[in-house]
Amino acid sequence: MCLSLNERKKIPIKNIVKMFSGGKSDKMVQKCLSDLGLSGDKERDELDAELFTFDKYIRLYYKICPRSDVQELFVKLSGQKEYLTKDRLINFLNEEQRDPRLNEILFPFFDDKRVQHLITKYESDENYINNGKMSGDAFLRYLMSDENSPVFLNRIDLYQDMDQPLCHYYINSSHNTYLTGRQYGGKSSTEIYREVLLSGCRCVELDCWDGTGENKGEPIITHGKAMCTDVFFKDVLYQIRDTAFARSEFPVILSFENHCSRLNQLKMAKYCVEIFGDMLLSKPLDDYPLESGVQLPSPNRLKRKILIKNKRLKADIEKLQMEQFLLEGKLDEEDEAVENLEINIADDNPSHCKYHFFSFFL
Repeated sequence: MCLSLNERKKIPIKNIVKMFSGGKSDKMVQKCLSDLGLSGDKERDELDAELFTFDKYIRLYYKICPRSDVQELFVKLSGQKEYLTKDRLINFLNEEQRDPRLNEILFPFFDDKRVQHLITKYESDENYINNGKMSGDAFLRYLMSDENSPVFLNRIDLYQDMDQPLCHYYINSSHNTYLTGRQYGGKSSTEIYREVLLSGCRCVELDCWDGTGENKGEPIITHGKAMCTDVFFKDVLYQIRDTAFARSEFPVILSFENHCSRLNQLKMAKYCVEIFGDMLLSKPLDDYPLESGVQLPSPNRLKRKILIKNKRLKADIEKLQMEQFLLEGKLDEEDEAVENLEINIADDNPSHCKYHFFSFFL
């Protein structure tokens, strides 16, 4: 606990009041300080730093910001008394607080001995400790402690081996990510990409189509031929860029379902390069070439990288057309027509196309 000190190495009372006065009156905070014996030197309006311990800070916090929900529970359990008896506490811990799915051997029920240990640990009143009672403050401290955590604390930090090939892992994935509701006649939103990435998703889907009407000439994201609204492809990329690694540094995979014309595909590539920058994995890692017998890189090796999963055409043609598009902003009509013909032929003869896929599951 650290507060700025004045020239006399004291804590100005006004600093404590200011820290706690959000939504509270100054008088209310000062009264709580006085109740805890922290009124200090009233003449100089300051307090010895040694007196404002972490325990006093916690007690002040609880006093200024009481947990009414916990207080209501305590009144109900205690029968409107100022303490919980051992029997009532045992009943609460075993019948209400305990997960019934827990194994009774690995996670034994609370008994008199275990409950007394809790009282000794969290109760500050020696009289209550000696008589096997728990006050409301101690009850709150227990509920807010790591001992009562709803998750296994040893699982908060990453404990899995993340150095295996990418295809050895199940990946938290989202289908038709852009939709906010139903599949037919639904609404598309860029915000959904932000929400799923912040919630831990590492693979999102983008259904890419040519824009029509006022959106003509721009790639869009929508559920094709399903009467859904659409959003601009590049707006989705901005959301992904801003939130991809906010919660996790492990790679994000963009699964493109690509229905766009060649010109819009080149626009998509340009947007990805410009918006993602160094985050985009635009070529294989030197130590993991895309060759037969070479494993995929690991999640640790791909940290803070965005991977694109998409069917692609011949690399040499793709490279030439991308260079022309970046230089001139358009394709020759003849080249575009030839490529469209090649696409149609390739649909019937897969050997004319070169495919690159990321494998999700082993």
